[in-house]
Amino acid sequence: MRPKPRRQPHHSSRPGTPNRRAHPPSPTRHPELPPEFEQLFDALDEVYGDPRIVRTPLDAELWASAFLGGLWSAALQQDDEPEGAELGLVEVLELVGSPRTQAVLCAVSSVATPEVATRAAQASERLFRKGVRRPDWYGASLQPVEFLEGWSVSDVFADGELLIAAFKRGKDKYAFTATVANNAQGSVVEVLLVDPADLPDILGEIRAEFSEGPEGVFSLDRIDGAELRRRLEPAVLETVVDEDELDDDFDAEFDDELDDEDAGLDLDGLDEAEPDGAVGDPPDSPMGFTAIGDLGDLGDLEDLEDLEELEDLDAFEEDDDEGDDFAALRALMLSRLAVLPEPAELPGGADFGYDLDDLPALLDEFAASDDACGLPHPAIVREWGEVFARLGLTEFAGDPPLYGPEKFDTLINVLIPARVNADDVQLELLEPVARAWARWSTRRVGLTEPVADYLVEAVEESFEDFPQAYGDPVFAMDRHMFGFTMQSTAG
Repeated sequence: MRPKPRRQPHHSSRPGTPNRRAHPPSPTRHPELPPEFEQLFDALDEVYGDPRIVRTPLDAELWASAFLGGLWSAALQQDDEPEGAELGLVEVLELVGSPRTQAVLCAVSSVATPEVATRAAQASERLFRKGVRRPDWYGASLQPVEFLEGWSVSDVFADGELLIAAFKRGKDKYAFTATVANNAQGSVVEVLLVDPADLPDILGEIRAEFSEGPEGVFSLDRIDGAELRRRLEPAVLETVVDEDELDDDFDAEFDDELDDEDAGLDLDGLDEAEPDGAVGDPPDSPMGFTAIGDLGDLGDLEDLEDLEELEDLDAFEEDDDEGDDFAALRALMLSRLAVLPEPAELPGGADFGYDLDDLPALLDEFAASDDACGLPHPAIVREWGEVFARLGLTEFAGDPPLYGPEKFDTLINVLIPARVNADDVQLELLEPVARAWARWSTRRVGLTEPVADYLVEAVEESFEDFPQAYGDPVFAMDRHMFGFTMQSTAG
């Protein structure tokens, strides 16, 4: 297990960030925000600080990134494009034209997609010409973003990768780490915002962890900005949060604080401290598209009850064993990656792995290997090899047929139980075939015997959970309804 990077302290305790809200009254000449937005902004102010009075651009950018993350999350639920709602939001903020909305426009212009950022900057400039002052941190936010360093922590099996990126703007220095799992089609499964001052300790812990395992399994490499962007940007863009799982987590944690029937404001996806992230709000909430609707018509927005139930913000404290909210950091990450050089191209049309046309020759090679040819029932052995290959092609990013511990565990305890109907003889051969595949695939790419032993041991550990997984009623229903039945027999 690789050591997790240490997170930086909760944002409300970071130097330069107020410990409690401070809401200077808006001048009476400015229209008021609709109640929905007032309450939503108040909730974000509690976590990130009021963007009018925070001391650094980073705090304001975190506020705006969380807000845009809520719009993105809502779009996932409604199969819609978030950029339309973001552009409509810019119009609303300019229409209100208060110092508060001016601060939000300035922050959005730093982290939004190029079109939205440009519109927000233009709206901010129009308000400034009308006399609506910008926040004190605005000047510092115009300084260029500098890339400081990038690191890759990976394993030889390409199961996944921990990517570390450090940036600077003015006096603000910050880094984020993103864990990309190639057994999840290259999705980001955890993200952390950390203090760059902690990076030497983080890297030292990683090196110490590597020294305890077999040589050649893990690597720690410094990478340039273009390579970092090539590896991370597609994963950030492709990551989709599982709303059912996260909604269940939210309901379980906050049932005591929030009465859903009375409050009407769902803060999923807006709070950095909710570790798993969230996918947005119900359609009639202020972050949803139905509530926003035509943002030119503010009369369509519904009133909400007070959030007195949420006065105690202890419910939002971070869990140190989990990552930060991906949705809340997504816009900030993409905006920083966008300043890096264009992603490097693979040399000479390099071709890695295999495709379906390659399967017959690949399976012939496996079946004839020393590791597989001594097993009984060659037809079953070959068919299990085909199962590994086909499931790997459809489910994994990376470079099959070399599967590491995490991919093998997914094959053994998720994909096969959910998709493959097999009899007792076929199931008895599954573990021996998996061990044979592990040794054959590592030797095939020239890895050392200790690395092969490491992988085989991990495969054997995964099979400890296989009987329970294959007997799981949900998996059993899935494979009988949607799976396939192995054809090879012991005859």
